[in-house]
Amino acid sequence: MSSRIVIACGIAVALLGLVAKAPFVVMSGAYLALGAVLAYRYAKNATKHLSYSRRIEPCEAFVGDTVTLKIRIENRKPLPVFWLKCDDEVPGDGSLGGLSLAPYVPGRSVFSNTVHLRWFERVERTFEVSCVKRGVLKLGPVRLTAGDPLGLGSYGTVAPGTHRLTVYPKIVRIEGLPWLSKSPFGVAPVRGWLHPDPLTVAGTREYDRNTPANRIAWKSTAKTGELRIKVLDPTHQSKTIVALNLSTSDHFWQGIDSQAMEDAITTAASVCSQMLEQGMAFGLTANSMGQDRGSLFIGPGLSDRHLKRVLESLAQVSLPWMAFSTTLKHLKYRIGTDTRVLAIMPHISEADCEHLSALANAGYPVAVVLVRPSDASAFRRIAGHIPVYLRREIPGQADSEVIAFERIS
Repeated sequence: MSSRIVIACGIAVALLGLVAKAPFVVMSGAYLALGAVLAYRYAKNATKHLSYSRRIEPCEAFVGDTVTLKIRIENRKPLPVFWLKCDDEVPGDGSLGGLSLAPYVPGRSVFSNTVHLRWFERVERTFEVSCVKRGVLKLGPVRLTAGDPLGLGSYGTVAPGTHRLTVYPKIVRIEGLPWLSKSPFGVAPVRGWLHPDPLTVAGTREYDRNTPANRIAWKSTAKTGELRIKVLDPTHQSKTIVALNLSTSDHFWQGIDSQAMEDAITTAASVCSQMLEQGMAFGLTANSMGQDRGSLFIGPGLSDRHLKRVLESLAQVSLPWMAFSTTLKHLKYRIGTDTRVLAIMPHISEADCEHLSALANAGYPVAVVLVRPSDASAFRRIAGHIPVYLRREIPGQADSEVIAFERIS
């Protein structure tokens, strides 16, 4: 029963007492209406001068890690709050573990806390939260709801402010991809390798039709009236683009195998991390949405900051934005033939095979990593000069600790 109904009932009782000339009934109705008015005014002011803050430590984690969520609720007025319910919005897809959540709206849940606050009192609570799924998770805003001592009504307000928790894909140990003694392309990565460095231009020469468009020296071409290409100084640093396929079927209406896609993302993140350890420049492309509504692309780099950028992108990818074959088609216009292409795929289609072969025939070093054994037969249609690695199970080894591969072609 709301305060307004009780106020109306109290006034009605007082009027009946006046008509019946019953002083006791008049006083009872007046006290009832007065108490309801006071309860109404109390509940309306209870949510004022309240402070709600949350803190996540750390705000960046990997799948399987545990973070600390600290909540502080403070009453900054001389009026006590008999009960206060704090409904904090959190992701509702099971990304966070260790919290008691209630459904709210599609994709969102609420994490509720109920407290009692005296005047100028502060309450702090700490929760251990496990990171179950990758993603950039948004916490907040929070709705504060307070009620009167009589339980006649409640009033709420929304406190602004959100926090972001970035959960990166899990990094595991990769076995079977010979990074240390060999590259997956069959050549030992020793010091003395020479690769063209796009940042150091030594001069220009006549155009060769096998040279990619990004090597054309446009200024020299304009001066001479003939197509000229850049001559780049050599460098010892090798470069690799990790091409991630998020499609798990030939057509989008066939659905998404979320486990296969997550395995591919975990493999891509682990490969990039291991490349950084080995001093190999790496980049990332995927058939996910990137800038300007195109496919995701991050050029090769070699630093902790670059790895963080790659991991942040992998944390945010969700559904495939385009066919993987289209991503491969666009890739050759973004990199030179000195950059290796490592395709990590949970599924292969006819178009994917054609474009992988086209890259290899154009002079790009290409290797393929399969994360799902059921697709191994499809890759046998690829020419034998493309190395193909298939995931294999290790007896007695937990999946969360290592991912092993073996070469099948």
